Amino acid sequence: MAEKSEVARLRSLAQLDADAVGAYDAALARIPEPLVRERLAEFRADHVRHVRELNGFIHHFGGAPLDLRPDLKGAAMKGLTAMSSLMGTEAALVAMLGNEEYSNRSYDVALRFDWSPNVRLLIERHREDERRHILWIREAVRTRPWEKERAPLHEGSEVQA
Repeated sequence: MAEKSEVARLRSLAQLDADAVGAYDAALARIPEPLVRERLAEFRADHVRHVRELNGFIHHFGGAPLDLRPDLKGAAMKGLTAMSSLMGTEAALVAMLGNEEYSNRSYDVALRFDWSPNVRLLIERHREDERRHILWIREAVRTRPWEKERAPLHEGSEVQA
């Protein structure tokens, strides 16, 4: 059986991912662009998988698995993301960027602990997912790919008018 502190740290990471799911739900509810929605849905699925995989170790080590629902911090993240998302896709992505920066830092800190090899490998894989999320969101905020996605529709409409 793992130490109680190891289970507590795993539960903390699982809660982080459960909170992220709530923030992704808030953004997805307000973003109309298919390209952005598709990527955010993929990232949301990664966070759901993280909770499930972390729960596997939590259960294995004798701890109580975590439910997939935000805690108080997660509710605040979800609320902030929802409010930001009302201002459009870019604002939603900026809010998600902040959430992913927090997730990335948290996984960096988690990797400083002494874990069993299997747990460390899992956390490293999750950290790579987090890195992929933040890189895509940063690039999307910088390049605004949803505008390119919309451009042919607007141009085509003008030609027909």
